[in-house]
Amino acid sequence: MDYGDECYAMSADDERSRYSNEISRRRVLSIAGASGLAALAGCSSGGDGGGSDPATDSGGTASGSTEGGPTVYDATYNDAYNGNPNDLHFNTSAIQNYRWPAGRSVFAPFMKYSFNEDEFLLGALSDLTVDETEVTMTFREDLSWDNGDDWTTEDLDVQLQLAEKTGSSLWGYLDDYEIVDDRTARLTLSEATNPRIIKFELTNFLVDTKAETHEQFLDKDASEFLRWAWEEPVASGMWSLANKDRQAFEFERNPEFYNADNVNFQTHLIENTGGATAQHQALMAGDHIDGAMSAFTPPEIADQFPDHVVEVNIPAKWGYGIVFNHNDEHFGQRNVRQAVAHVINRQSLVDNAGPKTKFTAPVPCGIAPKDQQYWLDDWYDSFETYGAESSQTEEATQLLEDAGYSKQGGKWRDDGGNTIGGDYFSPAGWSDWTTMTQTVVSQLNEFGFDFSISTKPTNDWFSQYSNSNFGMGSLYWLPGGSRSAFPYFPLRYQLWESEIGGGHNYREAAQSEQTIPGPDGGEMTITPLDEVDQIAQQPDDEAAREYVQRAAWHNHIELPFLGLVSKFEQSWTTDDEWSVAAEDSPNRQVKWPQFWWVHEGDLQYKG
Repeated sequence: MDYGDECYAMSADDERSRYSNEISRRRVLSIAGASGLAALAGCSSGGDGGGSDPATDSGGTASGSTEGGPTVYDATYNDAYNGNPNDLHFNTSAIQNYRWPAGRSVFAPFMKYSFNEDEFLLGALSDLTVDETEVTMTFREDLSWDNGDDWTTEDLDVQLQLAEKTGSSLWGYLDDYEIVDDRTARLTLSEATNPRIIKFELTNFLVDTKAETHEQFLDKDASEFLRWAWEEPVASGMWSLANKDRQAFEFERNPEFYNADNVNFQTHLIENTGGATAQHQALMAGDHIDGAMSAFTPPEIADQFPDHVVEVNIPAKWGYGIVFNHNDEHFGQRNVRQAVAHVINRQSLVDNAGPKTKFTAPVPCGIAPKDQQYWLDDWYDSFETYGAESSQTEEATQLLEDAGYSKQGGKWRDDGGNTIGGDYFSPAGWSDWTTMTQTVVSQLNEFGFDFSISTKPTNDWFSQYSNSNFGMGSLYWLPGGSRSAFPYFPLRYQLWESEIGGGHNYREAAQSEQTIPGPDGGEMTITPLDEVDQIAQQPDDEAAREYVQRAAWHNHIELPFLGLVSKFEQSWTTDDEWSVAAEDSPNRQVKWPQFWWVHEGDLQYKG
């Protein structure tokens, strides 16, 4: 997934001023290509030095058209990006040095999810049926590789075997699979599974495995495959890799792509511009950057962008929350966790860190904010809000006193005199998270907790949690992406938390029978993980709702995590030279515009 609000972004829509014939810096840079970018910037690219230019005239010259085929312009769409392409590769399973923008450029998606239409859209798949314990996948007849080879289910066979070897979450639902013919495969599920779950799982799959390239790893340890850096990918998507150096990924149009007629420009660059500030400056300058796939941008900065810079907001189903160590002497107690929830004014986090794109979780219950009323339905009003727009100190005080704590010298202490607090970890470089962390810690310490902010590089931040070396700290409370639109995924994520290896120490409790206060004033007995897993086995939303309600009720009482804020992701594109998807198009809110819009012909050079 994409870590950090600063690592996010979108694309946008707006029909504005038409392309001008005056040669701009943007066109000069496109003509110069990736190595020329470095030269014009006054620095060495550190790359090959040679190599062909990706475009001879990005100012709109047609490179020719075939009879009945599209006009293809020698134009370049340039995406801002933070990272050195020389360090990155195309093995999508080796996530440490794989980056999704490059991968999504060259690999076709199986399918995608439209947030604005709550609809699944087919990519490389031509048909998908889910019938109780059987899933039939049919792939397009015109799906092929950029070297001219046909894609066949031989490639899929290797892909599924490697997915099993590396522990893909899809295999959590599968017993087996069968290759039916060159374009069809049948998956056998271990039990009846909600079709939406399988569809969400398949939105994570790309046509990224070529049998003759990848089958070498079938008889090797998974670790060897996960260390493999695939430097020269065989493409199945819109673009083929032309070059990469320190300055940029350079891609050229793939004529073998099944939707090649939708791609009317020759080159796509993903340029190493630097972080959020550099990307903001590039968009303000309006000279050679055409978009930023994912760039958190405060309103005061966005207001400085030229009119032709368009923002696209997509529900992130992700955001700032708190993870507790349930083995901690303080935060392992439900009363303490609930007291924390009461003290934090969630709206103040939004106000301080980005009210334009962020919003509070109405009820901490493990379900994405915009989905809560639908799923909780007639249970919704029974849920404790913990004060979304206030700091409920009286309730927090009562909870701590009931647990045997007392306030001495302005700090809450246990019967041994120990304060409640410690290091509160937060990721370095995520500026909006830093702001929210400061707000949280300020509120808690003002109430009488005893926290110190400890800012860590992202890898070290994760390590603290993976090693259970914490009491409480910041962590995203939803797994993110389209799957978080279905409650099964975030509810299970908070119980199990595979990304930190269960370092929050809730797995044992998740598998144990618990008795908690019920919504009717009585008691509820529940085994949380079993309840969540029942959601996955229901045929539709109505059948799943009762299990969602019970699992969400447990979540909001026990608080394995504390959900505070979610957000819209911001992606940026330009519409002076490029078309954009209509506001009401099902493609509008698909991750991400710079890829799916090209796939569908919504992002084209205007000519």
